[in-house]
This record gives sequence, structure tokens and C-alpha cells, in this order.
Amino acid sequence: MPFPLPLDPEFRKEVVSLWMDDVEDRLAQGDLEDAEVSWKIANTIYLELPPGEGCLETEARLFGLRVKLSQHH
Repeated sequence: MPFPLPLDPEFRKEVVSLWMDDVEDRLAQGDLEDAEVSWKIANTIYLELPPGEGCLETEARLFGLRVKLSQHH
């Protein structure tokens, strides 16, 4: 069982950012399968944020990475 993340929305957004960095690193290495896994983790954590705690910049980055992943498949 994974260690539960703290509920603090700012901490969770930082974790999402780190997972998105991982997606970009894996794409740069040509590791599409693991980039996809990392994107799904980032997206899941982002979608679990409490209402009103979203971030348009993070959403735009997630969407942009989704587009990049789709272009490589």
C-alpha cells in the first residue's frame, strides 16, 4: 500500500509538478510507456484536489503533456 500524501493542496500541486517533470524526462529518453504511467499519476493526484484548489497553469501543462504523449503513440 502506498504511503498516503498529506492533504495540503499546495503540497499535492508540487507533487503533481514533480510527476510532470518525470513525464518530460521520460519523453526525452524515449520511454513512452513509463511517461504514460507518470502522466496518469500526475493527473490522478491533480483530480483529487479539493474543489476550488485547481490551477490553470498546472491544467495547461497536464494537457500539453497529454498532447505530446498522444503524438508519440
